[in-house]
Amino acid sequence: MELACLDLEGVLIPEIWINFAEKTGIDELRATTRDIPDYDQLMQQRLRLLEQHKLGFNEIQEVIGTMSPLVGAVEFIDWLRERFQVVILSDTFYEFALPLMRQLGFPTLLCHRLEIAEDGWWSITRFARRTRSVNQ
Repeated sequence: MELACLDLEGVLIPEIWINFAEKTGIDELRATTRDIPDYDQLMQQRLRLLEQHKLGFNEIQEVIGTMSPLVGAVEFIDWLRERFQVVILSDTFYEFALPLMRQLGFPTLLCHRLEIAEDGWWSITRFARRTRSVNQ
């Protein structure tokens, strides 16, 4: 069987950080890898902004909880599954994607992980990338 690989945000679901920026009014959180190609730099900026504005995982999850797949995404994934093994490669986090993966029928997802502080999910302490470049 052949393999179909897709990105997640902007392809099957809306951009999570852009939706969060719109909800919070923090325009700098709209930045994506199109704006800051260095993913580590982008995430450090996001983490600084979250800390500065006293926002964390719970607030991001609240916004994600209001999101749905893009129109036609569920049907498209179902169509693909009949013909291919479906894998989604994304620069999002499992912890963010879970509610949306449920809506998409849990296709295989390869992405990053978050490390959440011990204080009860309030703050994101760091992120763990799924892969590293050869130079790291």
